[in-house]
Amino acid sequence: MKYSIETYKDNIALINVDNEKGLKATLVSFGAGVYELSFNDHPVILTLKEIDDYLYSSQYYGKTLGTVAGRLKKDGLIDGNEYHLIPESGQNFALHGGMLKSISYKNWDYKIKESNKKLDVIFSITTRNNEGGYPGKVRIYVTYSFLKDKDEFKIFYKATTPSEAVFCNLSNHMYFNFDTHDISDYYLKMNVDQVAITEPNLLIVDKEKVPAHLDFNKAAKLNKRMDYIEKHDFKKTIDDTFIFSSMPGKITLQNADVKLDITTDCSSLNIYVDNSLTPINFKAHDDYSLRRGIALEPQRFILNKDEIILHKGEVYKNYIDYKFKAR
Repeated sequence: MKYSIETYKDNIALINVDNEKGLKATLVSFGAGVYELSFNDHPVILTLKEIDDYLYSSQYYGKTLGTVAGRLKKDGLIDGNEYHLIPESGQNFALHGGMLKSISYKNWDYKIKESNKKLDVIFSITTRNNEGGYPGKVRIYVTYSFLKDKDEFKIFYKATTPSEAVFCNLSNHMYFNFDTHDISDYYLKMNVDQVAITEPNLLIVDKEKVPAHLDFNKAAKLNKRMDYIEKHDFKKTIDDTFIFSSMPGKITLQNADVKLDITTDCSSLNIYVDNSLTPINFKAHDDYSLRRGIALEPQRFILNKDEIILHKGEVYKNYIDYKFKAR
């Protein structure tokens, strides 16, 4: 296992990790995220050409999402007390902890620990009370743990609060693409039985049995599913939150060359297939088209407020495990 640290502007750290098997990564302290990730010398996530694009793009490429991943209604109650979040323009919700004002767009502290079996990169940050309208303070730790004998890494999330009650729901927003033009011929499989019902603004209001076009309990090719969704779903893409039918949650994404297995103890999974075609330059390709990447974001189910409320004296913990294999 090798690693090196580079310092970018404003004390932003770029941490390069190479397990000397097949997995390489560049982590960034700004947003506690993954800038680059490759397997057998091929990129497996969308990587922006310029670091500055990664830092400030509003699409969260590789970043930690929080303090609340997903869309949370701007006004409501937490343990009987009112809260008032700063909403998105013209919307009645806040997204991913406040978008450009969230912890995804702040520089985190970090430290590195190495043992015989793994290398841990530990990012930490403390939010301010009422930052973005979110009540209370949260101390957050995000640990990327790379195994030395396997092409595998884990993300461990941990949080505590000195406040009486805070919201906390953490995830990562890597867009997976195994060095191909798009993801149409990839197969997806996951153990889910319900999907969230959303309003036209994508705010979750209920859940239902997974419909046929979103059922991936058996491995299904994305191409036909996306063809149907682009014609019949008002979102024109997969931008949905699924609830796992059993624990751990298991997701498999694969094409002819690479298989990615993800396991997690989070209760739900948000999936977003990037059909936006926002004008931005990538390292690997300049010919990405619709369906250029798929974000697989394990998280707690935001509609169940009890899942995302952290009290004083409690410890928030979740993990996501990523395993890569050549096919």
